Amino acid sequence: MRKNLTAGVLLLSGTGRQVYRRVNLGFLAAILFMFSAAKAQVADTTKAGTQLAAAMDTSKAAAVVPILYGEQAKSSLLQSAATVYTNQLTTTPSPQFLQALPGRIPGLNITFGSGGPGLDGNGMSFNIRGARAQIILIDGIERGYQSIDPEQIESITVLKDALSTVMFGQRSSYGIISVRTKKGDVGKPRISFTAQSGFETPTALPKPLPAWQYATLYNEAKQNDAGITPVAPQYTQAQIDAYKDHTDPYTYPDVDWYNTVLTKRAGVTRYNLNIQGSGKGFRYFVDLDNMKEKGIIRTSSENKYNTNAELNRYALRSNVGVDVTPVTFVQLNLFGRFQRYNQPGGGVAGIFSSLLNTPQLAYPVFNPDGTFGGSDKYQGNANIWGQAVARGYQFQDVRDIAVDLELTQKLDVLTKGLVLKAKASNNNTAYYTTKRDKNFEVYQYLNDTYTKYGSTTEQTTSGTLNDRYRIVYLEGSLGYDRTFKKHAVSVLAVANQQNRLAFNTTNLPEKYTAYSGKLNYSFNEKYIAEAAVSYGGYNWLAPSKRWAAYWAGGIGWNLHKEAFISRNLPFISNLKLRANYGLTGQVNAGYFSYIQTYFNNGSYWFASGSSLERGAGENAIANAGLAPEKAKKLDAGIDLGLWNNKLTITADYFFNKFYDLVAAPTLVTAVFGASYPLQNYQRFNYWGTDISATWQQSIKAFSYFVTGNFSLVQSKVVYNAELHKSYDYQVTTGRPVGLQYGYTAIGLFKSYDEINDPAVAVMPSSPKSSLRPGDIRYLDRNNDGQITIDDQSPIGNAKPTIYYGLNTGFSFKGLDLSILIQGTLNRESYLNGDFMNGFGNSGQNNAYEYNLGRFTAATAETAKQPRLWLGNNTNNTQTSSFWIKQNDFVRLKNVEIGYTFPEKLSRRIGIPSVRLFANGLNLLTWAEIHDVRKDLDPESWGAAYPIMKIFNFGINIKF
Repeated sequence: MRKNLTAGVLLLSGTGRQVYRRVNLGFLAAILFMFSAAKAQVADTTKAGTQLAAAMDTSKAAAVVPILYGEQAKSSLLQSAATVYTNQLTTTPSPQFLQALPGRIPGLNITFGSGGPGLDGNGMSFNIRGARAQIILIDGIERGYQSIDPEQIESITVLKDALSTVMFGQRSSYGIISVRTKKGDVGKPRISFTAQSGFETPTALPKPLPAWQYATLYNEAKQNDAGITPVAPQYTQAQIDAYKDHTDPYTYPDVDWYNTVLTKRAGVTRYNLNIQGSGKGFRYFVDLDNMKEKGIIRTSSENKYNTNAELNRYALRSNVGVDVTPVTFVQLNLFGRFQRYNQPGGGVAGIFSSLLNTPQLAYPVFNPDGTFGGSDKYQGNANIWGQAVARGYQFQDVRDIAVDLELTQKLDVLTKGLVLKAKASNNNTAYYTTKRDKNFEVYQYLNDTYTKYGSTTEQTTSGTLNDRYRIVYLEGSLGYDRTFKKHAVSVLAVANQQNRLAFNTTNLPEKYTAYSGKLNYSFNEKYIAEAAVSYGGYNWLAPSKRWAAYWAGGIGWNLHKEAFISRNLPFISNLKLRANYGLTGQVNAGYFSYIQTYFNNGSYWFASGSSLERGAGENAIANAGLAPEKAKKLDAGIDLGLWNNKLTITADYFFNKFYDLVAAPTLVTAVFGASYPLQNYQRFNYWGTDISATWQQSIKAFSYFVTGNFSLVQSKVVYNAELHKSYDYQVTTGRPVGLQYGYTAIGLFKSYDEINDPAVAVMPSSPKSSLRPGDIRYLDRNNDGQITIDDQSPIGNAKPTIYYGLNTGFSFKGLDLSILIQGTLNRESYLNGDFMNGFGNSGQNNAYEYNLGRFTAATAETAKQPRLWLGNNTNNTQTSSFWIKQNDFVRLKNVEIGYTFPEKLSRRIGIPSVRLFANGLNLLTWAEIHDVRKDLDPESWGAAYPIMKIFNFGINIKF
């Protein structure tokens, strides 16, 4: 059965829907086979065993924390690390595990630029304590698998400070997200089967104007551009009435394109079967998962293929550990994943761009004869319905296979507590794009005459091999962990290398190498000290800069172990003070950028009658001095537990100094004649605090918890190699990193008298003769009588970035509820462009309900928007404070409610545990930006695929 399933997956890209059905049938058959076999093995599983397993998980989570290269007891932990576990991830109905983390982990900030179906990392970005973060480890190895089911994840840990990451060598500066998969527990086989289905719908969509209002405002914009000189309107009143009354929908169309092309909701389904347990000398965890997420693009029954956006993912994980001998343990982890992302032939992005920009009066969906509507401005392939259903389709297949083998050898024969480990991993990923796209023609219908634009073509049958790469990882370590009366010592030495080879390029492999070690010592479980070092290498740097040493050290004090605390303050169950400091590094270099390279630069004739000579050009100048970026990091924290840890509080203060950051030089001249190389010169500081607090309690059968977290991040540019500035307010040094600069808007011109006032400064590129009432007025900051670049200054928010989360829930006699709220403070967004202005692209683009609040003579005193204009407007489209909007938001991020039937009832049908549940994602949003306009999401707007809210229902059966 497994062989057939694998074959079906591997052949999927080449044989289309028939193989797809075969894979689905194979998947279903595999589930039924495993389900039946395992059911027979575990029919005698008791409720007590299930409860015991759950208690063991809770105890382990409370006692130890996953860290780099292992785990560590919380009592001796000096690192800043935050962890979430499986039960906190499975409540979120999303294909990617990062979508379950916003609001759960202090110090981790995840943002979303778009939604909908997609591959790993679709629409997401994240940072740790303000600094850019890129590294995701799965079982200790850097891999890009973000789209995996939460049931196979045991824990996700965010490593935030120097002591927690320094052993990662040349990739240790920006924090790490470390995912640990389940390995199976000791006990009888336990089966869990989950089936869930739901739907998703946009949190917000743009609201274009109906045709008659668009035409009315278009006339107004045209007159605005002409000033006081009357101009003939583009649309007569009779035409406007025809648009409004829909008397001639072919000549005067009014097409609600969003409702025509998009459905109100799309389906999401997921099936998961996993089995774990142990036998004589081995333990295992096997997980089989299928997830399908459909898009909201409508399809046509006339097509025999799918033109909607859709992600279909199959994942299989098998983690098996074997006790070869009492002192030898082997862990074999196998992972396979197949993803197919389908979309219309012209792509999803083009459809959403057209939806945003196309007015409702542009053309009808169909002409009277059934052909696609169009015009001289909207020619072949432009009709949006045609883009959705008549451009064919394309899909991208992604195949991942990973094999990890780890050997653990206890060397107690030499000395008690000595352990030798060896690990090898091979990871292969391949992306392949198949295109079956085509073109279509449109017709403009006018006065019973059809004018053709474009042409219809047959479907293509092309395919392209995209990224294909292999990651080979090797690791060896020697650990020693032993306690001598009051002295506890833990030592670890690690050597590893990651080799990444991209087969779709001619590049040599990229190699990271690290030799590292750490020592942790505690006395009487009260006083703790830890030191860690690494010597890391990166082969794409110049030999003299390839290797670098990094270090970190920390101390801690468990005050609750002191007699003066335990005797006088018995309600304090845990109190630890800790601090660490270290130097970390991060490579940010291109491909062997220290070697000068050249390119062919055409040919030329040299001298009369001579042969053709080949020319050459010089690429960017090589920089043999490019070195790793570095960061000196300080972290000081407190861990507090009260009343037998019913209340726990963790608070950290951090101060991180990043230096030798890589950037393009600012002191350049065009006379040089070649591109300048990247250099190490920027210095940025980030500092702030992470706080989390949890209250949890059980009162007889009622258990509840409340968890809150708060993160504050500030930053400063320490050095940026700036050119000389005429005024201090133009200098970026000393101000927050990434602060927006531009002109300061001081309102809108209300009249021609104000515009023509000699004391009013304007831009030379926008003389007063071009300005109109309702245009933006700018501050002449240097009082030189004109608006120039010297008047640009900080216009963004210099306040600290704040994000937070609140998670609460309870369980009572089988009923359980969890709620997650996520929010931000001091957040701003820059909203500009045609989406805000309307009538872009020389007046051809759309206008929106938002534009009804534009400046007019009647609203001159209260308007918060500029006047309307057609096409370009140099004055109003400058980068300025006018377009910066407060954009804090609070989301009801995740809710799950479930009910587990009493065991007496469920066993009557032969099942020990049955749970029904419903959950949702992005259910409600309160946003400041909605005071400006309501047809957008605070994180995504315009032509992006909308952020989706998901409603999901499911059943979980356990044996």
